[in-house]
Amino acid sequence: MKKIIYPTLVVMFVISMFLNSSISAISQTSENIENSPQIEKEDEGKVVFNYEKDFKSLANFFNLTENKYFQMREDKSMIEIAEIQGINKDDLFYYLVAKNYEALESAYNKGQVDLHFVMDYVLYLKEDVEQEMQAK
Repeated sequence: MKKIIYPTLVVMFVISMFLNSSISAISQTSENIENSPQIEKEDEGKVVFNYEKDFKSLANFFNLTENKYFQMREDKSMIEIAEIQGINKDDLFYYLVAKNYEALESAYNKGQVDLHFVMDYVLYLKEDVEQEMQAK
């Protein structure tokens, strides 16, 4: 039960924090969204947001050099590296969610994505991060 509740709470917290900061900064009505340049028909199918990892920061999180991190990633998942380094997998999860959130918030503030995109992205964030943590 604990394993289900904590990740769910984190995702809900991220959504509420993002919405609170976004709603107070800008109130987008459906009319504004329809006129938004991010969702014009000519942009359909284009990648408007791509989270790029900061490998130096990630290596620091694992208490490794970038070279050592990349060596370990050749045959180990992030969860395995975390275990080796004595890092709790929940801490890894929260770290990765926070980094995704920071990048998403930055893209939103720059006008690269709209609120609908943010909501859709956050719906799948938990599963995406868990998959990323397990991938070799």
